[in-house]
Amino acid sequence: MKRRALIIGNSGNNNNPKEYLEGVKKDVANYHKFLKSNIGGNWYEQEIILSLDETKKQVINKIEKIKNENPDLLFVLFSGHGSYSKLYECRKLYLFDEHIYEKDLTYITDKQVTILDTCAGIEDDLILDSITMMESKASFEDYKTPKNYRILYQNAVMQCPSQQVVLYSSSIDESSQDDSELGGYFAYNLLKVAQNNKQEILNSKEAYFYAKKIVQEKTKKEQNPQCSCIKSEKILPFSIGE
Repeated sequence: MKRRALIIGNSGNNNNPKEYLEGVKKDVANYHKFLKSNIGGNWYEQEIILSLDETKKQVINKIEKIKNENPDLLFVLFSGHGSYSKLYECRKLYLFDEHIYEKDLTYITDKQVTILDTCAGIEDDLILDSITMMESKASFEDYKTPKNYRILYQNAVMQCPSQQVVLYSSSIDESSQDDSELGGYFAYNLLKVAQNNKQEILNSKEAYFYAKKIVQEKTKKEQNPQCSCIKSEKILPFSIGE
């Protein structure tokens, strides 16, 4: 099975503290480490494409390369500034020099999980607040067991029908919280859910529901994640249990 992961982070303008998101680099590093870990599906380094503070041209080139490779599964994370476009009725995602849209990152391949940890303010407000994250930092050390996590992950993918799973860190016209130490609040708590997972296969929709509850509790429902996916008992996996 051919896998590809595209992890995109845009920190914003570091000359403007209100617009610079220090946590983006954490998201990129955390998801890179998570995917390579056993619980993340034991991805190989060459299957993961990283993009941090790159231009639109650089990002589009990476997307086109993935399209040409036609993978069986694609995992996408975008962490950074964003808003909601009334014109295109989707998220607008800001890069180093310009922007792309949610539609540019979805439906790249038949089976795809996309996480968009970004604000969705209709007025394109880029100012984010910082909040205290969960007390412990996520850790994704490999479990020393004979279980073949990579095969389990791939088998779970192959049992799923074609689908697009899109996980949004917030609802339309809401901000997404970011922490300089741990990263985007929603993205981080998805990883915490994976770390604490005891099921053999935790699918992406289940991970979303657990992370959504945490985010809503911590923000007093000021940030309300959303999910878009098919109605099926077979949803693409997010992590493998211990």
